[in-house]
Amino acid sequence: MNIYYLVVLLFLLFSSKANFLVDYNSAWFGLEVFMIIVAFRLKKVKKRDIQYFLTCLAVYFLYIAVRFKLNKLPADYFTSDVFYFFKFAFTAYLFCVILREKALYYLVKVISHLAIVSLVFYSIQLFQNGAIVKAIGTTFESLTVDDGSFRYTNFVFFTFDDIHYYRNSGFCWEPGAFGSFLTLALMFNFLINDFKLNKEALIITLAILTTVSTTAYLGVFLLFFLRYRVLNRGSKIAIIIFAVIFALAIPNVPFLGEKVVEIYEQDIRDLKELEQLSVYYEDVERQIPLNRFASVIFLYEQFNWKLFLGVSNQYDEYYINEFNVNISNGIMDFITKFGLVGLMVLLYRYGKLCRAYLRKTEYICYSILILLILSFGEPILMLPICVIFIFLPTFKKQDFSALSFDYRSKYLPLKRPNTI
Repeated sequence: MNIYYLVVLLFLLFSSKANFLVDYNSAWFGLEVFMIIVAFRLKKVKKRDIQYFLTCLAVYFLYIAVRFKLNKLPADYFTSDVFYFFKFAFTAYLFCVILREKALYYLVKVISHLAIVSLVFYSIQLFQNGAIVKAIGTTFESLTVDDGSFRYTNFVFFTFDDIHYYRNSGFCWEPGAFGSFLTLALMFNFLINDFKLNKEALIITLAILTTVSTTAYLGVFLLFFLRYRVLNRGSKIAIIIFAVIFALAIPNVPFLGEKVVEIYEQDIRDLKELEQLSVYYEDVERQIPLNRFASVIFLYEQFNWKLFLGVSNQYDEYYINEFNVNISNGIMDFITKFGLVGLMVLLYRYGKLCRAYLRKTEYICYSILILLILSFGEPILMLPICVIFIFLPTFKKQDFSALSFDYRSKYLPLKRPNTI
């Protein structure tokens, strides 16, 4: 195991929100100290990197200071935003400093290995409704995030939850989140390997199928459509056929149309009965689980115009005494934390990273849509795995060394020699 592999492995485990490491700020601090030492030992830190970091820090502080003034919230909201930067954003920045153009390669490599581990334990999980895997997890109970329930177990590299006994959660907190990590890895693999169906792509795709995640399936469908467009440059007729198939699939495939309609209708009922639900969930000492659509409506009703710049990293403190709800929509969660402005910045930087590999704006739009689909179902945008999109384009700087010669020669324009 080389040092790059170890850094990526630790980075992913801390991004997973599933194991005991993420519970302790001291563990996050230890990770950052370790990454700083690695960065200096490998001589990765340059003067311009420090200047870039200080610029990002200044812009971030100005942004949160302005909105703090506008929102007129208690001082601890501002403190929480500062803490977020040095816990999540700084970790993502150090990751980019160390990995640079190797980042996507090692993310694919490590996630594909974690996918293999998940497939092994998932196979065992299918017996006796997961009793064997749960017994393993119970043995290592001290490695599990304390979520207040007896149905959730984790032993660092695998998670089991009673209500998801037929689905693969991998190293993440639940199957949908694992599906999001896998889909991002599959896209990274396609980007750096000319969209070839190599061994890693097949392993990751198989693992995605075991998550039984609607958002992951939709993201992968669009990803393979992107692959088709890049490799075959299909005609407009082919695009229309894909669109028709997709439109027909939504109302007829049970885990797509029926599930989405069922979730939406249940969400509306939950919002109408929020006060009654508050009483029940307070008695059982649990949060009210708002689903995807209900999360959007609830947060919009709570904050309205404040969503343009965002509220705070700890926005839930604003309403938690009245409605102790759990938000499940990742896009709305990110907007409430960092505003519509913050989301646009993240998507712009992500698109800039994709542009280093994709030659058409159309393809970049597909890539952005994939990220939005994944984050609609899971709150992944605020995690380090997505925060790296803010920093990584700066470290690549049109460095195509990670791309194959075939892709560079076929798709990327040649630089014309300087003429006098």
